[in-house]
Parts: sequence; C-alpha cells; structure tokens
Amino acid sequence: MNPEQVEKYRKDLEIIRLTAEQIKKDFQLFGHEISFSGNEMTAYAELKDQVTPLLDRLYQDDSIAFQSLLYRIDISEKKYTELLNHASQEEFAWLLADLVIQREFQKVLTRKFFS
Repeated sequence: MNPEQVEKYRKDLEIIRLTAEQIKKDFQLFGHEISFSGNEMTAYAELKDQVTPLLDRLYQDDSIAFQSLLYRIDISEKKYTELLNHASQEEFAWLLADLVIQREFQKVLTRKFFS
C-alpha cells in the first residue's frame, strides 16, 4: 500500500473501530481494560491516553508482561530499542504508544487486504 492509500484508511470508521478492537483484545490478554467510545474523531487520542500509562506501568513494574505484550503486538525489537535509547523517560511510553497504535492499525489493514 502506498502512503496515500494508508492515509485514506486513517479516516475510515470501520478500520478505526477494528484497530480499537485489536488494541482492546491485545491488552485484555494481559489483564488491562481499554475502552473506546466509538467516536472516530477522538479515537487516536482516546486510545493513546489509555495505552500510554499502561505501557509505562508495565515497563516499570512487570518487564516480562511488558516484553510479552510487545511481542504479541509485534513491535520490532529494533524499534523498541531505538526508542528506549533515544527517548527521555518522560516521553518513552508516549512514543511507544504511538508505535503500538500504528502497528495495530497496520495489522488491521493487512488482514483487510489479504483475507
């Protein structure tokens, strides 16, 4: 997919809802509840505001669950390590939440086009 096609789907309500559901599903496997109002205009902020503190807490308190979650979501070790080495402690979870949401979005698009 080219960037123009991807950008088109960023505003697609079905894709946004499927991405939110994928995020909810992956975090629920680790005992964390994510909610989504269904409002596509606030979806990104809504999800990021919930995912960020969960990632920070897991990183600080449960490294095994943290690594398992990243593996489940399929965040590349290279991207994670790069972020860890270059981001301040304050921005680490915030930037990692971006990676998580982007990766979940990619997974949803991949399933849509290849299933």
